[in-house]
Amino acid sequence: MAAAPRSAFLAVFAFMTAAAALAQPVMTYVYNAPESALDVRYQYHWEILRTALEKTTPKWGPYRMVKSELMTERRQALELKNATGKLTVMYLSTTPEFERNLIPIHIPVDKNLGGYCVFLIRKDEQQRFASVRTLADLRKFTFGLGLGWVDVDILNAAGLPVVTGSSYDGLFEMLVKKRFDIFLRAAVEVLDEYDQRKNRLPDLYIEDSLILYYPLPMYFWFPKTAEGRRLATRAEAGMRMMIADGTYDRIFDRYQRHKIERLRLKSRRIIKIGNPFLGPEVPFSDKRLWFDPQTYK
Repeated sequence: MAAAPRSAFLAVFAFMTAAAALAQPVMTYVYNAPESALDVRYQYHWEILRTALEKTTPKWGPYRMVKSELMTERRQALELKNATGKLTVMYLSTTPEFERNLIPIHIPVDKNLGGYCVFLIRKDEQQRFASVRTLADLRKFTFGLGLGWVDVDILNAAGLPVVTGSSYDGLFEMLVKKRFDIFLRAAVEVLDEYDQRKNRLPDLYIEDSLILYYPLPMYFWFPKTAEGRRLATRAEAGMRMMIADGTYDRIFDRYQRHKIERLRLKSRRIIKIGNPFLGPEVPFSDKRLWFDPQTYK
């Protein structure tokens, strides 16, 4: 009897591989919904994840990305820690507790652009910031942040006074009503937030000379379960493919270049504080993963 041609074996193998992939449940990434119709803070981050999953489809098969019900950051962490299935991926800064209890991908999703913070202030108060040169100068101001945000503890550790609010949208109103002096905003966020609200809140203003910088690697996190590891392994493989072939940089440029340029990050005065909540796993040595306004072209 003649041997079956090689192409027949390959066809059978391909069929069996496809059948095995179909037998697996569709990999489902349940992520936190935006807080409001004006909340576009995470469009870039979910596009990074979606692109990573697209790149891994030939190997891993189909996937779904599904919005969860609206959750605070604290609840997101709780749902992942307890592996309830109501959330299977979140995007937040690293903390020692997260590193112990969850599965991270140690790639700063926004290249730490979010660690370069500018100030939303009241329009008539720009002159108050003209003489700010040091951290001691900044301690004369009060900073507004959301209740439970990781940044609260970082600023407190640096001796910066913080006022917290329970509502993201409400924090803009609190600034205008003089509940605090500065609504601290990441460079990735502030322009969209300002443009969406400047007509309704004409007293808002983006301070034009300063950056408060601290390392704030923001990762994708997954439950510490077999399925969570599987979801993380696939996403990380796709992200590393994107870094290698330039897709990651292209998406970063498409979303972030105009912000970097419009905010003039390269020419602002930078005041730096530490982040005491970082561990040795932070990939500082891989310069491809970190934004620097002085070297960005």
